[in-house]
Amino acid sequence: MTMIEFFSFLPYGKYAFYVWLAYGISALTIIALFVTARRNHFNTLSSLSNKYSRIK
Repeated sequence: MTMIEFFSFLPYGKYAFYVWLAYGISALTIIALFVTARRNHFNTLSSLSNKYSRIK
């Protein structure tokens, strides 16, 4: 398989801008959701740790 064959799917005809824009927006959304969920998870663990460390 040559590089030309490998990258032949990139142009998508005259719809390349819309297709790659949709891929980009989707990727950014998924990354943002992952980062937000991870941050919320660690904030929740931290707040629960603080809450239960005061009780003891």
